[in-house]
Amino acid sequence: MDTSPPAREIQGRSPWTLAFARLRADRLAMISLGVIVLVTLFALTAPLWAAWTGHTHHSAHPRTGLDESGLPAGPSGEFWLGADSIGRDVLVRAAYGARISLLVGLAATALATLFGVVIGVLSGFLGGWADAVLARGMDVVLSFPYLLVAIVVAVTFGASVPLTIVVIAFFMFAAMARVVRGQVLSIKEKEYIEAARALGASTPRIMLVEVLPNLVAPVTVLASLLVPQAITFEATLSFLGAGVDPSTPSWGSMLNEAQEYYQAAWWYLCVPAGLLLATTFAFNILGDGIRDAFDPRTERLVRGRARRRRGKAAKR
Repeated sequence: MDTSPPAREIQGRSPWTLAFARLRADRLAMISLGVIVLVTLFALTAPLWAAWTGHTHHSAHPRTGLDESGLPAGPSGEFWLGADSIGRDVLVRAAYGARISLLVGLAATALATLFGVVIGVLSGFLGGWADAVLARGMDVVLSFPYLLVAIVVAVTFGASVPLTIVVIAFFMFAAMARVVRGQVLSIKEKEYIEAARALGASTPRIMLVEVLPNLVAPVTVLASLLVPQAITFEATLSFLGAGVDPSTPSWGSMLNEAQEYYQAAWWYLCVPAGLLLATTFAFNILGDGIRDAFDPRTERLVRGRARRRRGKAAKR
């Protein structure tokens, strides 16, 4: 079923309006957006959950949070999602962990996007030796064993949220810069760029006025797909003890603590794992929806391939 607006509704509408219309018509994207909104509200209301339960994210309650054998207590009226290995409330820690995951994911993506766009525009538009140097720099960053380097940096300087954001942004900006560079190489050959040059516009003005506005759509699409990568990267680092400070709740650190109790305390593992899976999956689906909204040809191409595969299967 084609989700594009009818042809009679297209006249007089901007590309952004058409993209939003296609996005709103994408049910999966809207459901994913709803999941993201719920997770965001869950994170923002973390202090309310703490006040409601009477538990903070760092306070341990061994008398009520552990059973007779010293194992984490299951879900109950006091601990809605159970307790962890030292009697801390899993619900409250998961809410504060959502704050860390969203903060790192969005901040690292924003930082990577900022530097990626600047470097990509300079590389693609200036060309020559500047392009050669910057392009090789992107290749070098992309060739790094990012997980190993991140662990070394964390061990050297100490795990913290700001450092985690910077490390993740450093390894993601090259992907953004490469995409932007490719777009700029195509844009700078357009006639309106030549016209701007003929009218005496300076290089900085052309980049700011003529090039950057045409990069908004591809940059938005890629940034939406980088957020779940950043969230997963942070969870992986925290799971390995090289992400945020151990005293700070994080879904990755919760998974690390829960792995020893996955048989006796399933909730301890399932809560952070479920939240991490739902959040990253929702961001990926929303990113795909944004991509299809800006470039409906992608969706038609995928559907065409699917129809051809079904046709071949039916002939067999």
